[in-house]
Amino acid sequence: MKGTVLLGLFSFLAVITVAILIVGLQYRYSPPTETPPLPPPTRNEGNTGEVVPPTPPAINLQPPVSSALTPPKTPDIDQKPVVEPRKSSDPNIGLLKESRIFRDRLTSKDQEKSYFFTLDKPSNVSLYLDQVTNQVGMWLYVDTNGNGIIDYAEQIDTTSAYSTSTGTINRTLGPDSYIATVKFKGGNSDYNLQIVNNTNDAINLKSLQERKTFSHTGSLTRQNRQKYYLFSLQSTSNVNVVLDQVTNQVGMWLYVDTNGNGVIDYGEQIDSVSAYSNSTGTIKRNLGADNYIIVVQEKGGNTPYTVTMTSQ
Repeated sequence: MKGTVLLGLFSFLAVITVAILIVGLQYRYSPPTETPPLPPPTRNEGNTGEVVPPTPPAINLQPPVSSALTPPKTPDIDQKPVVEPRKSSDPNIGLLKESRIFRDRLTSKDQEKSYFFTLDKPSNVSLYLDQVTNQVGMWLYVDTNGNGIIDYAEQIDTTSAYSTSTGTINRTLGPDSYIATVKFKGGNSDYNLQIVNNTNDAINLKSLQERKTFSHTGSLTRQNRQKYYLFSLQSTSNVNVVLDQVTNQVGMWLYVDTNGNGVIDYGEQIDSVSAYSNSTGTIKRNLGADNYIIVVQEKGGNTPYTVTMTSQ
């Protein structure tokens, strides 16, 4: 009985020993994979209370060298479809210095064209629309928010041109951005659009009293429809303005620039007259010390003219 127990004990110990040897051999030839520990955090020398996490290993961000077999990859852009900007043929005039003329055509497939311009100071601006074969509308807008589009309540004026008459807008405009638009109304039509800064193109005589007499001969045409003259008086004077040597009707207006801004504002007109091929237009006024503006404008077609101003 005792010998049987001892034999069983030795058998058990032998099994345990063999198992330990097998495990040890497996560990020796295939040790378990361990994740190497991260380096300990370092402290920021500029702020001893701030712990900076360890810097991860550098990653090579250089793009792979492309070849005919491996074309470069185009990265995604925020996962959104790429939309090409809308290309526009609408002329952007920029700063309107003097006069610009545009000739174009409106059709049922191309019913509207816009022209953009800016002003850097108060100016008397004229827009003329003519040489149409059907009715064409014209609108003037102020782009108050500068977004380049027409928004609610930005319209300033509107008119229409016909085969028998010119569409005209004359406005005093402040420094801002503006949009002039022509629109198809009565059928396909060519058109001629002229946008003029009359103030920049004005002749400034300065003191008429020092000159005593000033005379200018010019011509009025579709490209030069009106002319501005500026003068000042330092004291009350009798002023005589004569418009003559015309071949068609020409109008002449006298304004007082009461606020001294160099442009014609509402309520500043003093007098007006017309000259014809057979009669002279004359304005005689006793004027006080102030700034004044004379405007001559064609009414009956192309014509030469002479304007003469005297003060006493």
